[in-house]
Amino acid sequence: MKLTIANNELAEAAQWAQRAIPGNPPTPVLAGMLIEADDDGQLTLTGYDYYRSARATEDCDVAEPGRTLVPGKVLTDLVRAFPKTKTTTLALDGTDLSLSCGTTHITLPTLPLEDYPALPAIPAVSGSIDGTALAEAGTRVAAAACTDETLPVLTGVEFTLTDDQLVLSATDRYAFHVAHVPWKPSPKTKGKDKPLTDGKIVVPADVVRDAARILADTDRASLTLTASQFAVSAPGRVATGGIIDGSLPDYAALFPTEFEAVTTTSTEDLATAIRHITPLLGKADPMLLDFADGQITVRAGTDDSGRGRDQVDATLDGDPLSVAFNPHLLLKTLQQVDGPVVQMNFTAPTKPVLLHAPDQADTFRGIVMPVRLHNSTTQPTP
Repeated sequence: MKLTIANNELAEAAQWAQRAIPGNPPTPVLAGMLIEADDDGQLTLTGYDYYRSARATEDCDVAEPGRTLVPGKVLTDLVRAFPKTKTTTLALDGTDLSLSCGTTHITLPTLPLEDYPALPAIPAVSGSIDGTALAEAGTRVAAAACTDETLPVLTGVEFTLTDDQLVLSATDRYAFHVAHVPWKPSPKTKGKDKPLTDGKIVVPADVVRDAARILADTDRASLTLTASQFAVSAPGRVATGGIIDGSLPDYAALFPTEFEAVTTTSTEDLATAIRHITPLLGKADPMLLDFADGQITVRAGTDDSGRGRDQVDATLDGDPLSVAFNPHLLLKTLQQVDGPVVQMNFTAPTKPVLLHAPDQADTFRGIVMPVRLHNSTTQPTP
């Protein structure tokens, strides 16, 4: 194998493939990055850990096609340090891979290629989708996924497939995020492990986040969902991951549809006010928000830790009310609202609060569970 490639392209491809290489691989061979050069002048770098894979393909000048396996992190660190404006030559010499870039010459030992596991095959495509829209929706929804591995299904993002939309949802039991993305499903096919074009499936949240990274500036992407695999591909990049058994609670039954009060305010101003007061709180301490026409007052603290308050301009349709929140949960959902203004919808001070940008509930919406204040000693005072 021998090839020459622009180093900025090599570095970007290596960084992408490195995402799927585990930091503490269960076997030495899984620390490897698979390098493949073909007769069509393309270089493919792949990382794989049995759970997910990441593949990057770039055009290059191939003098001799071939494939080899080298330590992935070492290769990635090396090519990231090479000058971006130069080219790099990779040449396989026996059991070593040599890299030459300008005056730099590196020799890397290869890993046993025969021990590397077979990569997952990608079935037919389930449908096509706007990559940027899916990336934004996936990032916002995955923010609500649970990090407690004892509840595997809650660590995932559920994809609900319809004739014209994908509905993404995730929850950690205290917040629930939902987003809708238009898509175009492929014609239905038959056979084992066929691509799904309807139904529901749960994808690990970290796989969804990885997919979002390669789709951020992509107009069109291909999506594959089967009973056992998730895959997304954009020009030159592919990400795959396994599927989590189970399903999430029905979000339609949890999201309120009738409200006693609705307030609107600046998304950034409210987030800033919450950040100003949060340092006064312990990990489990609540923050109280007083909603009135004209302003929201954010307050918290105790005599021992100190007390604080901040205010932001707001409008209120309904009677004034006070609601206690875990500030970290509220801020996490608030940060996913796509717009300068956030609308907060209330049924009662102890019932789930619905957040979304005005007139954008069909794009992204989230609910946050308030904190119940058991007695007056736990309630912040101004």
